[in-house]
Amino acid sequence: ERSIELFSAIYVSVGVIVGSGIFVSPNGVFAAANYSVGVTLIIWVFGGLIAMLSTLCYCELATSIPESGSDYTYLTYAYHPALAFLIPWMNTLLPTADSILMLTFARYAVEPFFECTTPPVQSVKLIAICLLLFITAINVLSVKSAVRMQIAFAWCKLAAISFIVVSAVIFCMKDSSVASENFRNAFEGKSLKGISFLTLSKAFYTVTWSYQGWNSLCHVTEEIKEPGKTIPKASLLTIAAVVVIYLAINTAYFSVLSVDEMASSKIVALPFALKAMGGASWIVPLTVCLCTAGSYNGGVLTYGRLSYVAARRGHLPQVFRMLHVHKRIPIPALILNNIGSIVLICIGDFEILIQIFGFVNWIFTGLSSLSVLILRKRLPKLTRPYKVPTVVPIIMSAVSFFFVILPLLNNPHFLYLYALMYFALGLTFYYIFVH
Repeated sequence: ERSIELFSAIYVSVGVIVGSGIFVSPNGVFAAANYSVGVTLIIWVFGGLIAMLSTLCYCELATSIPESGSDYTYLTYAYHPALAFLIPWMNTLLPTADSILMLTFARYAVEPFFECTTPPVQSVKLIAICLLLFITAINVLSVKSAVRMQIAFAWCKLAAISFIVVSAVIFCMKDSSVASENFRNAFEGKSLKGISFLTLSKAFYTVTWSYQGWNSLCHVTEEIKEPGKTIPKASLLTIAAVVVIYLAINTAYFSVLSVDEMASSKIVALPFALKAMGGASWIVPLTVCLCTAGSYNGGVLTYGRLSYVAARRGHLPQVFRMLHVHKRIPIPALILNNIGSIVLICIGDFEILIQIFGFVNWIFTGLSSLSVLILRKRLPKLTRPYKVPTVVPIIMSAVSFFFVILPLLNNPHFLYLYALMYFALGLTFYYIFVH
């Protein structure tokens, strides 16, 4: 049922992108930029530019092939179903992003109740699973309820982020010495000389991870009103809004924290809160909880349709292509997605998985960007309500290839061999059980 209009689409998309990344990534990006304030802000803008270019490619694909499923659907048309099968294969068995969001929420939610000791691991996992099941239950009951909850999360996020920015402004009105020092020496020569290509590229990789989710609306194309108009407008407005949000938060950090304070904290939001907010520092953990919960709800609402679309093509058991007879919601597919997430939450330690499979998203992004050109040649008569300039998919294909090679250059590890074996196993399953 087409129940998502323009503003709902923007709320959903912003909610998916703005998760925990903006609170975890700034320190790593700042260190990779050799503690240069100016270069750090430029990197965050560059990440938004990459997200914008990629979004333009997906807008042409989504409007010319108005089917849900995003990369999975586009790779099926442009290449071979076996290659497309690897996407639901990965997302169903290893939904690492969903599990990370739930564990991040649980850690921030539980920690205030254990001020003197480290929270028990079991309590963190239990809270994560409870929230996961609660959000899934809302999505099972009604798409409209899930969208309304996403809109509520989005407004709460914006209110909390605005409070952070306003706190920085008030702090600067009282004491502007830190802000003056940071922005006056934003492009200090000593910092610029210490920047290397590998560290800078690592910063770009970290920043673009914070922008992940720019193609979220492509997963629910069939549930969007007038997708030919709504998807391009909503996607571009979303990226523009996220760039402004990320720049505002980083500027707030640099207005309150000195270079040494930024460099010494892995999660810069916590010392910022203590310094700028004092007794109201609890706002930051609350903001992180809202961002992660909202991001997961948006993920269930969008990426949750992937298993349904894959089953519809015969790539998963047919029970997962079923919709509720009245609500028209893919309930079996949503339940399937929960199983993998709960297993990973129970395991609890998947930093290695992130390192191994983090570059996989860029493989599929590169293939999808290139599929714009392939489909233009293979299906020239296809109606294209929106057409991206040819140079954009070429640039995005090259950028994606670079981000695939980058982890191998920065930190070559034999565990990447396991990633290749995992996909080889996926292809084996495809030819045995599907083909």
